Amino acid sequence: VLPHINWGDLFFDLFYVAAAYNLSYVLYYSPSAEGFLYFIGTFGPILLEWFQRTSFDARFLWGDDPFHRGFELVHLCALSLAVVHIRPVSAMSDPTRPEMFEFTLGIMCLAVLNMYRSLEVVFAVDGEEAAKLGEQKWLVGFFTQLAFYLAASVKSGIAYLGSKGEDEYDDYGHRGLESLTNACSRILNNLDSERNLAEVTAEKDHVPIILCLCGWSISVILVVIRTYLFEKKNGEHKKFNVPMNIEYIIHRFGELVMLLLGESILSILIVESTNSVRYHVTFFAGIVSIVLLQFCHYKYQPHSPNTHAFRRSIRGGSIYYVLIMIYAHALVAVGTSYKMFLSQYAYEDNLKNKRMRHLVTTLLSRYLAGAADEMKFSTVELKQAVANMFCISMVAVWVCLEGMWITHNGTTKYFAYLKTRHGFCLGMLRLLLIVLMGSISSYTIEPERV
Repeated sequence: VLPHINWGDLFFDLFYVAAAYNLSYVLYYSPSAEGFLYFIGTFGPILLEWFQRTSFDARFLWGDDPFHRGFELVHLCALSLAVVHIRPVSAMSDPTRPEMFEFTLGIMCLAVLNMYRSLEVVFAVDGEEAAKLGEQKWLVGFFTQLAFYLAASVKSGIAYLGSKGEDEYDDYGHRGLESLTNACSRILNNLDSERNLAEVTAEKDHVPIILCLCGWSISVILVVIRTYLFEKKNGEHKKFNVPMNIEYIIHRFGELVMLLLGESILSILIVESTNSVRYHVTFFAGIVSIVLLQFCHYKYQPHSPNTHAFRRSIRGGSIYYVLIMIYAHALVAVGTSYKMFLSQYAYEDNLKNKRMRHLVTTLLSRYLAGAADEMKFSTVELKQAVANMFCISMVAVWVCLEGMWITHNGTTKYFAYLKTRHGFCLGMLRLLLIVLMGSISSYTIEPERV
């Protein structure tokens, strides 16, 4: 049984701080359906990796010998490779750039390492049939992920390496044996096309990110199907699975949510500020709403292993597993929305006062962070897109919180509580809050009003 505070877990979570930061810029520069596709296509695989590692650590104690320490090092390197190549849509959808290829290589390596970890349990554990049978079920999900990630890596790799080979072939410096006269003639003949080369936009390739999305989502669906159709009920499933340390799970899930809420706080604090009243209204509204989210989250969550969804019911646990994954995506989107709200004021202030120094500083900081890109939206379109994203993500947060409470307590207790006067009033208040959040963008798109 691992202790509450595990420095290895905290160090592992640092990689997800960087991941959340990079993911926020996927939506920041593409607050559209295309941006949402790349957001869930890149966040899903590495978030699933977090859950898979946590599930393994809640059931087994990883070795402390040099081999397993080296394995952990390789695991973190693969995670780093995936995280560092989470970039805006324009970079990841361009088949001539390496971002998508190297991202898929990273998550493919993670799937291979997870398969090895389960295989080690199957073949190295002595006298524990439940452990072997349980890991064989996990292997199905790992193999599914590997198949899709491998296909995405091959698809993006062929496109990128093929375009790189063509560039080298067309380079005048690699033509060798060619006479100076012929080389100069070819350069002059192609001068016009060379000048327009920067204006040519490569055709976008969305197939790799769709394969990544299918890889992690189908794996999650398989877990839910297995839980509902094939696992034994009334505690009999424990004969074929190693029980998880629920106290450890509660602690780790709390750390994950705190990490994602921290990303929202960073999104509000690390932006260019202005002296306008509208900016400060939006700023403090964002701080207050994130603090209230933090209060509500831990109010909704159980503090005892005996009242957690994973122990109460195997089906309830599987629903909770899906809900908290949606919840994690929504929290990052909420933080990104606030970042975009505040950035709009800085942009308007720069235009109004013609302070190019601020604009250059902002662009330079984004470039150094690896997120430099160009938003191709008008002001009104951008405000509408950000307002829609904020409303949808907030609704998802509150619906997931309500759903997680039900998974912990059961539908019988939930409806019994709603029949009481206090429960009915509070339930109606929550419903009105969700409806209000979902419809705000239909009435206004101004950040301080939203």
